[in-house]
Amino acid sequence: MSEFIIYIFLLSLWNLILFYGNSYGMQVTLFMIPLLIYIYYFLKKNKKINNKYGLLFMIPIVLLSLTYFIYDSSTFSILNKLVIFILFFLMYIFTINPSYKLDKIFTDGVTLVFAPIACIGKFFKEAGNKISINIKLSNKTKKVLKSLLIVLPVVIIVLILLSSADMIFDDIFSSIFRKIGDLFRFRIFNDLISKIIYTLIIFTVIGVDSIYLLKDYNKENIKVKESKSKDLFTIKLLVSILNIIYIIFDFIQIKSLLLHHVSSGFNYATYARQGFFELLVVSVINISIILISKNMQNKDNEKEFKFINIMSIIMIFLTIIIIISSFMRMNLYENAYGYTMLRLLVYVTLITEGILMIPTVMYIFNPKFNIVKSYMIILISVYTIINFMNFDYLIAERNINRYYNDNKIDIEYLENSANDNIPLLVEVYNRTEDEKIKMSLESYFSYMKLSNDMDNIFEYNISKDRAYKELKKINIKEGNIKGYFYGE
Repeated sequence: MSEFIIYIFLLSLWNLILFYGNSYGMQVTLFMIPLLIYIYYFLKKNKKINNKYGLLFMIPIVLLSLTYFIYDSSTFSILNKLVIFILFFLMYIFTINPSYKLDKIFTDGVTLVFAPIACIGKFFKEAGNKISINIKLSNKTKKVLKSLLIVLPVVIIVLILLSSADMIFDDIFSSIFRKIGDLFRFRIFNDLISKIIYTLIIFTVIGVDSIYLLKDYNKENIKVKESKSKDLFTIKLLVSILNIIYIIFDFIQIKSLLLHHVSSGFNYATYARQGFFELLVVSVINISIILISKNMQNKDNEKEFKFINIMSIIMIFLTIIIIISSFMRMNLYENAYGYTMLRLLVYVTLITEGILMIPTVMYIFNPKFNIVKSYMIILISVYTIINFMNFDYLIAERNINRYYNDNKIDIEYLENSANDNIPLLVEVYNRTEDEKIKMSLESYFSYMKLSNDMDNIFEYNISKDRAYKELKKINIKEGNIKGYFYGE
């Protein structure tokens, strides 16, 4: 471990240079690549790579980091932080463990978040040993430094207590404390302290995770054989009743949405534009029930499980109809009220659910089929793809086309502080005759022009640069920016 201390320290300094005081841009990729190189060599050197396929998680990590360089979506900027964080843990779990199970992934993920905290002492001991080897100090110097670390805090505490107890004593030492306090008021000094603390935190996080993976994380999953002689009556009853309910529900969906037949007193447009979120949740519940029930299958209940398999296949078919129904409802809703990020993400979720049905069916017919691996590949692939679809641009394009057709637009929603849709908004500004829209866009453009200044090369973002060039082409009344800030 000690040979990696210097590399960890250099990574921490590199992180400081790239991120401290800067907004996200190309530096995310510039940090991820050396970090992943370090992780690979660290695991390889310590013979922790038991499943090379786990290293494939590095591909979506790098691709998602590139989105901070190419696009400027506030939604995906937040989501990607969480997703990249999760992908790192999945990479560790799948690479270090030769085998894996669905239930083990969650427990290992939680363990990897909290367990490394207990290794802080071990890491600093390793770091201290490395410093001692490289910086050769005499025993006397070490003794003095050790004594100072103990004596100084005690002396400071005693001085504070005595100053509080005696006014004359306080007068003597208060001037000293004031001078020390004045040092911390200098911006340069404050900035230096902040950078040291920042670097120390990054150094500790990377180092503590490394030493935990090396010394405390289990190399193999312990396989425990347990009896699965469970009562399947509850599962049989559940899937049977749900299928009956879904048959009735799907019949109503086909009749109302496809044939446009609704009961008297119901408005078809209103009826169609509600319930898609509920149907989305129902379809997720159905997949969960199928996976949970299938996990109860073993050699002792294979014959009994045939009924459950048939019911599961029927449930998948009925769930697909529910997904199509939800998709149609969302489409009708969008046509009436416009396009938003949330509504577009509902489409993606529904399509993803439809794709997940394929490995689910394969898993029903073949319990040995690696459902975890299939789900991982599909979910990570879909998420990575939608990051490169430039949703902010697509949403703006659809809403603007809708505006050109029927003169309806929610301009405030499109003013979302993202730069991907700026070229389209500039086009609207040049084409529209609506003064209210023009004034709103002028205020927004003024604000974006100021916020798009990239003082640091590491902050560079293609979308911001393109937007800035577009904004320079039009004359903006700078006074209108006040209205944008204060909502006037």
